[in-house]
Amino acid sequence: MPPWAIASFSAILPFPPSVNNLFLNVSRGGRVKTAKYRSWEKEADSVKPADIVSLQGDVVAVYVLGRPDKRRRDCENCSKAISDTLTRWGVFSDDSQIVDIRLRWGTADEIKPGQCRVELVEAA
Repeated sequence: MPPWAIASFSAILPFPPSVNNLFLNVSRGGRVKTAKYRSWEKEADSVKPADIVSLQGDVVAVYVLGRPDKRRRDCENCSKAISDTLTRWGVFSDDSQIVDIRLRWGTADEIKPGQCRVELVEAA
């Protein structure tokens, strides 16, 4: 853990759906989670670490994505599902605690295709 960090959390998640595939507008005037998003949440919950650390202060986040295939993708569109899941797990109370975030495609020796490595540190 860096000397400026108070607490940290890391996990490996399945590759998240794009923000474009998270919600549907419904005729009665609202938004609901798509079946694809609900399915991904279940898959993510199945690999939820037992030792959840609750980060209280400002958070620095790094999301390393393993490309699941050769399609062109925007890695920025992947952060919403990850951050919302970490909030739902209680890692932080709100993703507005993230004051610095880095999203990037990982190399084959860093992360398996179809996975996402999450690294969070609470800044002092």
